[in-house]
Amino acid sequence: MIRVFRCSDYIEAHLVEGLLRERGIETFLQGAMLQGGLGELPALGHLAILVDESDASAARRIIDAYERGELKIVDEEQDG
Repeated sequence: MIRVFRCSDYIEAHLVEGLLRERGIETFLQGAMLQGGLGELPALGHLAILVDESDASAARRIIDAYERGELKIVDEEQDG
């Protein structure tokens, strides 16, 4: 597996992980279990999303689109 995304924000990590999984890319969120153990320690970049090497290019394209603000969450109730 290869790292395609790194951050310190647990919510953002799960958001990006969801975007990748929604598009058929299996992920592993490394460092998620450290969140509770960190407490008040200032830790940066302890979360990383890993994907299979064969999915790395596609995952990076999706992450780049997310970081440019091209992807948005659509509320299905409002969409219909």
